[in-house]
Amino acid sequence: MAAVRVDTERKPGSQVVLSVEVDAEQVSRSIDQAYSRLAPRVRIAGFRPGKAPRPMIEREIGWPTLRQEALDLILPTAYNSALDEAGLDPIDVPRVEVQQFDRGQPMKFTATVSIKPEITLKDYKDIQVPRPQTEIGDNDVDEAVERLRNRYAELHAVERPVQLGDFLTVDTHIVKSGAVLIGESQTDAQLEVDKERLIAGLADGLIGQAQGETRDIRLTLPADYPKKDLAGSDVIFRITVKSIKERRLPPPDELPQLMAPSETGPDTPARQTLEELRHDIREELQDAASKGDEQRFENDVLKALDERMEVEVPEALIEREVNRRVRELEVRLEEQGLKMERYLQYTNTSLDVLQAEQRPQAVQKVRLELALETVAEREGLTVSDAEVEEAVANALAEEDHTGHQHGDLRTADPVRAYFRHQLLMRKTIDFLSAAASPESSDTSDTMEPASAAKELESAGKSASRGERQTKGKKGR
Repeated sequence: MAAVRVDTERKPGSQVVLSVEVDAEQVSRSIDQAYSRLAPRVRIAGFRPGKAPRPMIEREIGWPTLRQEALDLILPTAYNSALDEAGLDPIDVPRVEVQQFDRGQPMKFTATVSIKPEITLKDYKDIQVPRPQTEIGDNDVDEAVERLRNRYAELHAVERPVQLGDFLTVDTHIVKSGAVLIGESQTDAQLEVDKERLIAGLADGLIGQAQGETRDIRLTLPADYPKKDLAGSDVIFRITVKSIKERRLPPPDELPQLMAPSETGPDTPARQTLEELRHDIREELQDAASKGDEQRFENDVLKALDERMEVEVPEALIEREVNRRVRELEVRLEEQGLKMERYLQYTNTSLDVLQAEQRPQAVQKVRLELALETVAEREGLTVSDAEVEEAVANALAEEDHTGHQHGDLRTADPVRAYFRHQLLMRKTIDFLSAAASPESSDTSDTMEPASAAKELESAGKSASRGERQTKGKKGR
């Protein structure tokens, strides 16, 4: 560790400027160390490598190169010493500016870092939030049964005019100002006569049309029509109906036999009656509703917590969360065989716009985690090594990591830190939820670690690129 003198200046946005001075003797030692590293690489005629007189070697090296090497040696040590002297734990990589570094002179530099912000959190133990309780009724089950019937519906050709809900095979042309538009025609296009899905007026224009008939339907294209030059235009859809099919739903009591084994699950006995199916549907709907109720309850608790907190969120934390979200999107796209550059082209956007869109959610996520971390610290909530081990093992067991070394992931510090943090957040949410609704039982035993092993893998990769740099310290 280097002996340093440090002055600190607090700035808005939870930033601190460290003004650091290192004495001339330590500067001289760093120059000597830099010379010792560079000298053996210098070749001077008549001398073995590194054995020529130092002035000759230094002239060959050049002061700018020697100075930079010495800076690279002393700066990390001096910076870490300054952090210890000031008692700071930064949350980002510092912005360093060297004001003075020369022979026989003290070294002077400034380092601007972001630190964890000061948080004002009012009493949170008085948070009281009603717990919603959704009950599934017969109408909900009826609607689910109808959705199943539609899934197993069959299309049958009919010889009658078009009705709502029919499926058509058509040839289409778009006519504007009396001319058929090139590139806008389709042959044997499949069309469902649905007012919600089709351009306004098109479904009504098709009703009553016979097979083999051609109709001109006058429409105004919507403002969001894909072809911008046609958006809002008055046009004619010239449509020839080539075939008409109607959807025929199976009788409800045939559904249990129609459902494939994969839909019932390997451990679920085959359903024989509609009543058994309705019973299973009711249980599934009730389970989903209860989970939704719990999520809404937790969201209300966290919203109440957020309202009790005052904090100036550091820009460094917001940028980190935005970048994490963009990286997650990039991973998901790559899993689908799509590069980020192509995605941006398809969506007609840019990386800057994408990052700006992610910012509001990133700010909210950072605020939430700061509040939860404060509660955990006040309440003495911790996560044991055994809990971390179990969470990592469960995640690895649930996901197929073909080609990856499970042992490496299980013991990697960034991965363990990631799961420790997630588990602590879950414990803190459970603590707040129990206090906000004391009469309720513990409905969430343990957190599902990381929504997927995709997160586990990305956490291991991204965090291992320098968890310590994230805090702004080098080799500390």
